[in-house]
Amino acid sequence: MPAREKRHKARKPVLSRRHSDEMLDVLLALDRMLVEVSMGLYNVPSRERFSLRKQNRRLHDAVRKHLPRLLTRSRI
Repeated sequence: MPAREKRHKARKPVLSRRHSDEMLDVLLALDRMLVEVSMGLYNVPSRERFSLRKQNRRLHDAVRKHLPRLLTRSRI
């Protein structure tokens, strides 16, 4: 029985809060970079770039706020 428990514990992914925060920072930085590149490719006027950046920041704030809740396992 103890060997079985050890195998079961080894399968659980272990991701600390610090590592998940770092990973989220990297993903959001890549998203910001993608938005900037896309605006350049599509020749978005500067006045619209400001509003797109603002929307992107709001999206990132929402992701930071709600992602920890979304990553928890459901109890169904």
